[in-house]
Amino acid sequence: MEFNSYRDDREDDQWTRREIPERRIQPVNLAPLKGAIEADPVRSRVLKVLVEDGSWVTTADLLRAARQERAIVGAVTIGTILNGLNELVSSRLIISRTSLTSGIDWAEWRINPDWLEPTRKLLQMLNRPKFQSASSEDFVGKAERLLSDTT
Repeated sequence: MEFNSYRDDREDDQWTRREIPERRIQPVNLAPLKGAIEADPVRSRVLKVLVEDGSWVTTADLLRAARQERAIVGAVTIGTILNGLNELVSSRLIISRTSLTSGIDWAEWRINPDWLEPTRKLLQMLNRPKFQSASSEDFVGKAERLLSDTT
C-alpha cells in the first residue's frame, strides 16, 4: 500500500519541501481617484476616514464624516460613493462586510490592506499646499531688490 499522498510535508527538510509561491497582488491604477477626490469633498472625506487607521469602519462613521461636508447624505449615497470608487479603479479597493447577528444590516467598510499605503500616499499628495507660480511683477520686484542690496 502506498502512503506517499498522506505524508506530512512539514517533516521533510527544507530542500525537498515544495515552497508555496508568494501571493501576487494585481497592480491598481489609483490615478483616476485623484480627479474624483478633488471634485467632490464628500468622497475625499469618506476616503480619509477609511484610510485613517485601515481598520473596519461602520456606515454610521462614514455618514458622520460625510455630513460634515454636506448636510443631506444617506446610507445609499455612501454605498454609491464607495462602489463608484471601486468601479473607477476597476478593482476591489474598498471591501465590505455585514453582520447578520447585530440585527442592523449596515455594512462595515475598509480599504483593501494591499492598497492602503498607496491610497494614503495619494491623499497626502493631494493635501500638500498647491504650488503658486510667481507672477512677472513679483520676479521683477525681487530681482530689483536683490540687485539694489549692497550688503
